[in-house]
Amino acid sequence: MTITLASDRMRVTMEPAFGAPISSLTDLRSGRQWLVEGPYLGQPGDEAGYGAAQAWAWDECFPTIGKGSHPAWGALWDHGAVWGRPWQIAGEAEPGLCTAACNAPDFVFERVLILEGAAMTAQYRVTNRAARPLPYLWNQHALLATAPPDELRLDGMPALVTDGTHRDWPHHPARNLTKVGTLHEGLMQKSCALAPKGAAAEVVAQDGGIRFDWSEDLTAFGLWVDFGSWPQDRPVHQIAVVPATAMVDDLAQAERPGQLRWRLPVVEKGWSVRVPPTDESVVKGALS
Repeated sequence: MTITLASDRMRVTMEPAFGAPISSLTDLRSGRQWLVEGPYLGQPGDEAGYGAAQAWAWDECFPTIGKGSHPAWGALWDHGAVWGRPWQIAGEAEPGLCTAACNAPDFVFERVLILEGAAMTAQYRVTNRAARPLPYLWNQHALLATAPPDELRLDGMPALVTDGTHRDWPHHPARNLTKVGTLHEGLMQKSCALAPKGAAAEVVAQDGGIRFDWSEDLTAFGLWVDFGSWPQDRPVHQIAVVPATAMVDDLAQAERPGQLRWRLPVVEKGWSVRVPPTDESVVKGALS
């Protein structure tokens, strides 16, 4: 079953049976589909695997991003415990509103999608059902379909950390990271940053752009850039903008002093991400 939401400016589709990914995010004014598209392979369930064939759409990573284990959770799969699992729709989806939840024995992870005006807002809530505290990480894993001469802009995040090296945005030894590269460039980079209040990420294109803003309690950000370097047997072109709860992907690493702030006793915790299309555009041919 596919859920479709629409407003005068945006159309969104979601697939509840396989982790409720947002499978398309379309600006109806320009016709631009902003997410990498593809088919879901495999069966939904607790052992659903995430790999190159599943690297598309907008996924939710909780309570970890990378594969690992943690005493409070046991073994954790890549992308965590809500990706690849069946979600339930609460009530009837309306044209601009849909509530979906992953109901597990120890927790409920809920996301409300709201299309209002020109923007989509994703509101999140997680509830602990366990008798013990549950530490967790979360990030939004939105893989964007971009191509030259698109530009990537980060607001409020002057420095990125890549493999322990701090670099001022958008500087890189090989290139200016503002410019979206080609599939044949062979660049792959995973970076993270502190994201203070007011931070945002934006892609600007010839026919407009799209912007990601998030609530101020999300104080970290990740950036994944792959211009034809991964995977080796079938390289892809994608950018992921990643509002997050911490500057790490592994829950065990997040337990180190100064990282983990997100822990659930038997209470709820919420946050949000707002995604408006923009009408600002790059000049054709300016990014040669």
